[in-house]
Amino acid sequence: MPSARRLKILGRAAAGLLTISLFGCSSIKAPKTLFITYGAPKNSFKKSQTRVEGLLDKYAIAFERSNPETRIVYITYPSSEIFDQISKDSDLNLGPDIIVVGNFDPFEYMSRNLTVTLPDTKYFQAIYGTRYEWAKNADGEYIFAPWIRDPQVACYNNTRIKKPPSTIQELEELSASGYKIGLSSDPFELIWTAGANNAFEELNAVGKQMKTDQSYPAIKKWLEWLRKAALYQNILFFENIESLREHLQSNKLDWISCRGSQLEELKNKMGKTLSVAPLPNGPESKAAPIVPTYGFALGKNSSQSQRELALKYIKTLVNTIAQRKLEFDDEEGFVAVNQNVSIPPESSKTINALITAGKQTDSYDKEWAGVISLLVQPTRNRYEQLSTTFIEFTSGYLSLNEVFKTITNAKNN
Repeated sequence: MPSARRLKILGRAAAGLLTISLFGCSSIKAPKTLFITYGAPKNSFKKSQTRVEGLLDKYAIAFERSNPETRIVYITYPSSEIFDQISKDSDLNLGPDIIVVGNFDPFEYMSRNLTVTLPDTKYFQAIYGTRYEWAKNADGEYIFAPWIRDPQVACYNNTRIKKPPSTIQELEELSASGYKIGLSSDPFELIWTAGANNAFEELNAVGKQMKTDQSYPAIKKWLEWLRKAALYQNILFFENIESLREHLQSNKLDWISCRGSQLEELKNKMGKTLSVAPLPNGPESKAAPIVPTYGFALGKNSSQSQRELALKYIKTLVNTIAQRKLEFDDEEGFVAVNQNVSIPPESSKTINALITAGKQTDSYDKEWAGVISLLVQPTRNRYEQLSTTFIEFTSGYLSLNEVFKTITNAKNN
């Protein structure tokens, strides 16, 4: 039995006990104990644990103050295994009370019968308005509660770069002037450049497998831009955003694409030399930064009292006051999801960049469904295939035509 599940059984056997005989498994949940489960990448498991639990602890202070008798227990599984692990737990009536989810996961949890819909739809409708209609099922019930958005922006060393590029042409000019530019070959991290090159409409058409006779000129133009960028001496491609962050911190890069969730660590290392800006747009279209939404789903095994606790926990983190504090906390780099929160962009350059990223990506609301489908469907290994494709393309191994065929023949992959 995995150690994480063992911890859950111990916690549920008796309130306040952290050790107990491992020869018997009990499905009795400890009173006033809230079990929260989330996934962490295997290659950064401990680091992700520290980051996620620190973030949840920070913003759940109000809940803990009003519920001092409640003990929060975190259960972490490798991201690649979390669906199967929670399924096994749920079969033993040991499923979590709350699951921390990204916006690609809630429907899979629901389809596997691992979560339940959120009660009090009117409350959440007042919080989200029409912004998160995609977070509902066919009956209009929320299947998870969005909490934060993690915008993709630009991070740069302001002792080197005095004025950040506002267009991809200016980004090229910056590199030509000797400044080191870092981009990630990861498809999700690189897709912003497709927006800047006006290719989103065509990528959406491919992802939705629309019948069309066109030759996708905008996709070709986008790939031509990537090939040109890869040929520049001072534009460097890395496999992931962690490598970009490390190279910016060590002064090996001057400008990178980054995430709001990386800002705290970057500021701790770089101090006042770190500046943040929106990703550069193109001559005819906006950049399309990836802005994932994270939130909470309700596990199906909770007792009535634990379900009430879980719901109170969620409401404590998504209400207007809590969300306003979250968005003003630009050190964390997240954007609020509550429609009643409106922070003036001029509050800080960082907040302005984060809000701008949200507006950039929201301008592609109609196209994102097809683009996401293109990146992760129709087969389970689609994303891994594209990741390898873009790494090999930006390193010069694959030709433009080979990559073009891989992208536009999505239905055959």
